[in-house]
Amino acid sequence: MRAELQVVMPYELHGTRYYQLIYRPDGQEQSQQARLSHDMVYADPRPGDAIEVHAILGIVDRIDRVDAT
Repeated sequence: MRAELQVVMPYELHGTRYYQLIYRPDGQEQSQQARLSHDMVYADPRPGDAIEVHAILGIVDRIDRVDAT
């Protein structure tokens, strides 16, 4: 699903970088969140980025940035 990244909160757990990401899917008013390790998120996520959220059975497993072009 396409969405806009609203909040990026990096944190470290047992030496591994994770992100708590809050995003709003296109066409929806309610925000959602995902907690993912750094290897499941594109480099340098920032609020305002257009993103593609990939999920399997409702569990987010990857987030990619959508190019502006």
